[in-house]
Amino acid sequence: MARNLDLQRIRKDYKVTQQRLAELTKYPQSFISQIENARVAPPEAFIKALQSVLGIADIEPYFIPTPEEKAVIEAHNEVEDRISEQQSTINRLLDMLERRDERIKELETEVSRCHAILLKQVEQ
Repeated sequence: MARNLDLQRIRKDYKVTQQRLAELTKYPQSFISQIENARVAPPEAFIKALQSVLGIADIEPYFIPTPEEKAVIEAHNEVEDRISEQQSTINRLLDMLERRDERIKELETEVSRCHAILLKQVEQ
């Protein structure tokens, strides 16, 4: 399945006009316009020429996600958000447990101190 390319973003990133890109790739400016307006999907030969003349090593980030890809990305982001929320909840619970454990130790120390005082009073 042919995928659309965000050619306008490429041109902006590489600071070239449609006309200059047409000259560099040897494709008509009207064809470049059609790609930018998603009227045609770029053929593999155009993509290779584009990468070659502009020195784009990784063209993948410039492809516009298909509806299916967008759905997967959105689902992934939702899962990541839920994981982040759950991690925050876990961290809050761990903090609460740590404070509880510290308070228990304080109370145990206080009980031991009171117990020692009572023993002394009983012995007298």
